[in-house]
Amino acid sequence: MMKHKIKILYAIGLFLLSGCNKYMDIVPDNIAELEQAFSMRVMAERYLFTCYSYIPRGNDLQRNPALLSGDEFWLNSMTNYSQGEFPNWYIAMGAQNTNSPLLNFWDGNNQGGSGDDHVRLWRAIRDCNIFLENIYDVRDMDEVEIKRWSAEVKFLKAYFHYYLLRMYGPIPIVDVNTATFEDPENVHFERESTDAVFAYITRTIDEAMPDLMVDVMQPAQENGRVTQIVAKAMKAEILVTAASPLFNGNADYPDYVNADNQPLFNAAENPEKWVAAATACREAIAAAEAAGKSLYKWTPPTTMIRAPQPSTIYQMSIRQAVTERMNNPESLWVNNRSTANQSHQGHGFMPRSIDPARITNSQTGGYMAPTLNMALLFYSKNGVPIEEDFTYNYAGRFNLRTVPIGQSPYQYDLIPGHVTVGMHFDRENRFYGSLSFDGGRYFMNNHSSDSLAYPINARPGGNAAATNSPTRYSGTGYTPKKLVSYFNVVGSEQAFTTYTYPFVMMRLGNLYLLCAEALNEVNGPTQEVFQYLDAIRARSGLRGVIESWSDFSSNPTKPNSKEGLREIIHRERTIELAFESQRFWDLRRWKTAQEELNTPIYGWDIRQNTEQTYYRRVVMFTRTFTLRDYFWPISINELRRNTSLLQSPLW
Repeated sequence: MMKHKIKILYAIGLFLLSGCNKYMDIVPDNIAELEQAFSMRVMAERYLFTCYSYIPRGNDLQRNPALLSGDEFWLNSMTNYSQGEFPNWYIAMGAQNTNSPLLNFWDGNNQGGSGDDHVRLWRAIRDCNIFLENIYDVRDMDEVEIKRWSAEVKFLKAYFHYYLLRMYGPIPIVDVNTATFEDPENVHFERESTDAVFAYITRTIDEAMPDLMVDVMQPAQENGRVTQIVAKAMKAEILVTAASPLFNGNADYPDYVNADNQPLFNAAENPEKWVAAATACREAIAAAEAAGKSLYKWTPPTTMIRAPQPSTIYQMSIRQAVTERMNNPESLWVNNRSTANQSHQGHGFMPRSIDPARITNSQTGGYMAPTLNMALLFYSKNGVPIEEDFTYNYAGRFNLRTVPIGQSPYQYDLIPGHVTVGMHFDRENRFYGSLSFDGGRYFMNNHSSDSLAYPINARPGGNAAATNSPTRYSGTGYTPKKLVSYFNVVGSEQAFTTYTYPFVMMRLGNLYLLCAEALNEVNGPTQEVFQYLDAIRARSGLRGVIESWSDFSSNPTKPNSKEGLREIIHRERTIELAFESQRFWDLRRWKTAQEELNTPIYGWDIRQNTEQTYYRRVVMFTRTFTLRDYFWPISINELRRNTSLLQSPLW
């Protein structure tokens, strides 16, 4: 395969990543300074961490496209949140363009916030190449350590190509750098086919694999470093992506060809890609489980006066699978540079006050509002979609109901005597563990002396109601409880203590679902497919797929066909991984975004005082997602600089 080169004429900053994220500025823009950067181990380690520093930050609420560019979250007002602040949200509203592309990871522009820390992924790849070209010059390192660090950077270089591929489709392959003073006329690079780029990515990961450590030896210091477990898990995700309809048998862009008139997308589906994906998933799971990885299951604190309800354990297990940073057996790869701090959890995720005694707390707000669309996708308590459950009053899902008083089966999830909407009753534990809403409850560590949780009243005058603050309130009536750590402690009226946690790049539950998907595409429904699905469901208190559909679904034979089970697996991923930055990419690789994202975004009429008026559905926005929106455009200026570079399809 031809290796293309790219010219990048800017200084390279070396960031020292430590617990407090300090950095130093070294500008190796000539040979002498490059030699200094690799003159000793301590300097080379800083360059290593520079390469890690480019990993896009999943907990960045403004720059992560998978948070606000889809249909999981919505903000309350374009007046309160500008395009300059939240370009990801404006992508969801159709503002992407070629003149000045939003969330531009190609050259680092229009990413929201300060431009000083914008992510430039081609620069990241260049820095990785510089590291690999110079690491063997370090005098005070042994060969084993040099090979390990080189392997980590090889993986990162492959991952950065993958991130660009998902965003832009066919991209150039940049395996070596162009000399700094090369004549620009000699530096014209072209896009490679998606098959060629995927092959390069997986080959590079395979080359790195033998020299990576199996797992981190010192979790407190090394958590987040690339290991064999990380590499195998991400290779599995990459191969599942390569096998998915967006990249496997995509005939939507027949005229998108290179200079030699060769197609950049394959139009014929290749079933062997699913075989390779299934093999990679099995290998990744085997490696993770051999290292002691398992699905997270919450252990109640010993301070509880009464043993918690089983439902509380199920709900806390899904929350802590994401927010537990210490001794979490489910985390396979995390980004420690991207933590959910007080601003993220307080302003972004928490309702205004989860403690009725702290009703005026101004440190919380919950402006990252899950949509009503997402709330409807969770299962009934019987483990099937509410529109399929013949015991569920789906027609009355928007009707008002009063929570019974007394020993109600709902008292641990809903407030007795509260009037709320029908769709809040009789839902699965992941619904109550993932979402906070009017009439619901909120279980936290500082309420662990009892088995009941804080009541949430989101209507005007309630402890979690919208305020006059222009930003700190949910525009839909929901907040993402799943992303709030149980260990946060509401203190005085104006403060609370935050338990920060890193962004989870990959967890075992995700890997199980990827494996189930790949296996189903290879052989259809098999016991192995159900093994992985049922393990995920059991962690949240649900029975197996076959049993649940047989006993409660209006389509009881749905799991018996590849097509029916595919639909179930897609829904299972949406629920299990809700708000974890997965659905956005899943809808694209499945090529279902045109169906799923061409519907109105709904929320409740949150400023209304009565139950009847509060629970009126409000159209927040009506979207239009077209075929070209599967990929980001490249800026017109970039195309002018490189006349060999094609614009993204249909832009």
